[in-house]
Parts: sequence; C-alpha cells; structure tokens
Amino acid sequence: MQRKQIVLIGAGHAHLYVAAHAAELARAGGRLVLVEPGNFWYSGLATGMLAGQYDAQADQVDPAALVARGGGELIRDRLKAVDAARRTVTLASGNTLKYDVLSLNIGSEVSTRDIPGAEQYATAVKPISNLWRLREELEQRFRQPAAPPVRVVVVGGGPTGCEVAACIDALARRRAAGVQMTLLSRGDRLLAGLPAGASRRMTAALARRGIAAVPSTPVREVEDGAVVGSDGRRWHADLVLLATGLVAHSTVRQLNLPAGAGGFRVRATLQSVADERVFATGDCARLEGHRLPKLGVFGVRQAPVLLHNLGAILHGTELRPYRPQRRYLMILNLGCGRALAVYGRAHWLGRLSFWLKDRIDRRFLCQYPKAAD
Repeated sequence: MQRKQIVLIGAGHAHLYVAAHAAELARAGGRLVLVEPGNFWYSGLATGMLAGQYDAQADQVDPAALVARGGGELIRDRLKAVDAARRTVTLASGNTLKYDVLSLNIGSEVSTRDIPGAEQYATAVKPISNLWRLREELEQRFRQPAAPPVRVVVVGGGPTGCEVAACIDALARRRAAGVQMTLLSRGDRLLAGLPAGASRRMTAALARRGIAAVPSTPVREVEDGAVVGSDGRRWHADLVLLATGLVAHSTVRQLNLPAGAGGFRVRATLQSVADERVFATGDCARLEGHRLPKLGVFGVRQAPVLLHNLGAILHGTELRPYRPQRRYLMILNLGCGRALAVYGRAHWLGRLSFWLKDRIDRRFLCQYPKAAD
C-alpha cells in the first residue's frame, strides 16, 4: 500500500504533539515529514531564560529526535510557496515536496514595519532565540568593569513587554549589575487587556524595582540610541526592545491561501476555508468566528484535534471540531521567583504563581527530547 504523505511545516506546539504521535498516523497509512530549520524554542520558559533562571538548552526541543522516534522524516528547511492545485510545497532551498495533507504551524512575529527605524535599531522579542542573544549581550555589558547602568527601553506595555522588563531587571540583579529600565505603553495602563486589578499589581511590582512605566505613549520612531514618542519626548537607550504584540508570521502573506491579519483562515476543523487538505494551527491561524490571542495554550489545545483530523483525512472518517476554551490561565514571570497569574477576572501575584508556572512548563517540556549541548 502506498503511504499518503503528511507534510508539517514548522515545529510549533501542535506539530510537536503530532510528531510525537507519528506512529498513529503511520498505522493509518500516513508518512510524516516535518520541515523545520532549527530547534523549537518554548515560549513558556523564554522570559525565565532571559532572567537567568534557565539556560538555553532547557528551553529547546530537538525536533529531529522527536520525528525519528515515530519513524518520520525531518527536513531542515523553510517554506517558500504552496501550490494547492498540484499539492506541492516549494522550500527555500528550491526543493519541492508533494503532499496528500499539509499542515502549517509557522508561528508569529513582532512586526517591525509599523514604527520607523525599529527594524534597524530595535530588537524584536520574537523569535524567542532573540531573547537568548539579548541575554548574552546584556551579560557581556554587565561584565565590563566600572560600566554605567545599561539603559534599556521596552516598547509595549502588554504581557510580554512587562515580563521582558521585569526579567531584564532580574538578570541585572543576579549579576550584581546596573540597568535603567523604561517601559513605554501605548495604552493608558499596563496590561490593558487584563483585569484592572492585575494591571495595578503589575504596575506596583515594577515600580518597586525601579522600572519606569510610561503610559499613553505611542512611539513615533526609533533612532540610533533613542526612542522618540509621538509627543516628541526622547528616551536615550543602549538597547531598544520591541514588544508591541504578535502578528501572524510574514510568510502567511506570501502564500496563495485565504488569510487575514490574524493568519490563515481556518474552519472549526482547523482546515483552510479554501482547501480541506490544508490545515493551520497556532499563531499562524485565524479561526473563523473567533478572535483568539496569540498564546501557546491555544496551540496546545488544538494539537489533539489536529492529530485526529489528519488521521480522519487518511481514513475518510468524520473530523472533529476544535472549540476554544473561554477562559485560560496566563502566568507572567517577573524573573525573581514571583509571577502574576490571571484566570478570567481572578489574579494573584506571588511565589506560588511562579511555582505553578514552572511546574506546568517543565511538565510540557518533559514530553519531548531536549536539544543537544
């Protein structure tokens, strides 16, 4: 029997799960191919890695070892084009792959196009590997004798911006170094999309550590060594970090598949609205009828549905709908052994929140092989 080829593009949360269960698809007559240029960096430990709580290896999964377990194949490459009529994908190397079923899990990015100068003079907080490089740069600066405090400006007062600011401060304290942190927020308060009480707790926690949060401050441009607000105020900076929110990966706009600002348009079954043989999950997908935040928890919950539906396509059986949870747990790491947990309207800040986050994240990563040293 000729096996049907399932091509997975990107080693995101959902695809890691599918790759770990490749044997199930093989029993259904499928052959799994995962296309991913590098290791998977896990968002849950990313800011803790920046704070010095975890090393880089602890935050990475080796997709090659994972795919090999299930008898699949890993191709170190990137997606360039999809030809849905011919059911082929073209890779950056120029090679072409045929597929019977295609799934896209290529993640998200921080747009650097919206603020003049950001692409040249700022560092986006995603891809996650940027945070490891940022930590290395900060530690190099911290080691310089008699160095003045490193001036860091974080643009974006959402969950990621707050976490990054707190964790850089925590790293400086661990290394007995000086850092001058400024957090610029477009909204009139930090964490504008979360309960007001959670915003107040975060603002107070940052203030106690000397992190200056400046609300109602859209950024007009980023210069070499400075950030300029829309009102003309200027903040001098040795490092500028962009945490202005996530958008679907730019590759989404380059493919001939129905997509919007939130990503590939998919039905409840996670299939493209235009092609039942194409699936998309995680941050690169926009579920019709919903506006989901770009958080890993949704990709994790989509994973079993995706696995079932890939097998259903092979079997010709009924597909299962994905129903997003109405409430979800978000835990923001402050880098000092404390965290802010938010669930619906409830929120709590303290060491118990960090303990819970650490436990959840380590449990997730224990399912998959770590990257080699």
